[in-house]
Amino acid sequence: MKNLKRQFLLALGIMVATIISVTAQNFQGIATYQSSRSMEGFSFKGEGMSPAMESQIMEQMKKQFQKEYELKFNLKESVWAEVESLDGGPATASAGGMVISMSMGGGVTYKNTAENLYMQETEIFSKPFLVKDTLNKREWELTDEVKTIGNYQAYKAIYTDIRESRSISFNSETDGDVSKEDVKPEVKMDTTFITAWYTPQIPVSQGPDDYWGLPGLILEVSDGRTTYACTKVVLNPEEGVKIKQPSKGKKVTRAELREEMDAKTAEMAEKFSNGKGGNVHIKIGGN
Repeated sequence: MKNLKRQFLLALGIMVATIISVTAQNFQGIATYQSSRSMEGFSFKGEGMSPAMESQIMEQMKKQFQKEYELKFNLKESVWAEVESLDGGPATASAGGMVISMSMGGGVTYKNTAENLYMQETEIFSKPFLVKDTLNKREWELTDEVKTIGNYQAYKAIYTDIRESRSISFNSETDGDVSKEDVKPEVKMDTTFITAWYTPQIPVSQGPDDYWGLPGLILEVSDGRTTYACTKVVLNPEEGVKIKQPSKGKKVTRAELREEMDAKTAEMAEKFSNGKGGNVHIKIGGN
């Protein structure tokens, strides 16, 4: 029954998209999203840090993660980017003379569903990269749940994602000097439950960040940690919508980017180990 329902909704979305593509080749729009992030699982502890200082830093970081994004789209392409603001850059927080800075990713994400193309500008330790790969395809499970988001009727879809996390952990005081060759990441697979709300009233298979693949624009999506919620949609604006592929950075695939991340993380771990010593634990990706 669920498969029949899923096939029906997908067919409906394809049919509506086909009708629009024939009657309105220039169908396009701009959707604005607000991001939020749960701080559950985050911990900022250090010598001399009181519970009050930790709470202050956590609250500041939570506010820093509240960002605004725009998704520009047409029937086959989209570009996702953070709306420029005066306080852009890494999320930072301070208390008692301690300053913490956390990179939030960023850059421009481009998706082309007709050509199965994914591109993203990103940075690793301030070095720019341009990821060029195929789109991540998700086998969404469509449900009967519905709610109103703004002026649109949205349907719920769910997906169980298996994500890779890589961590490096050692104690330089007991292990001695550590070289980059000695630092090998521990790979673990994390299970993440993704919930999305999409509307067939806007028949484009696009959404925030790297999310896509539903029979309608994704207006809201959450992976339990980060949530993107649509606050505004403008269809066919008079000034038009310009969609341009990102172009900055060294071209890599997702696999090559992971290799770059491992190499840079090992280099950083080596510096920590052969410097002041102590416990070092670095986690990349996952939850």
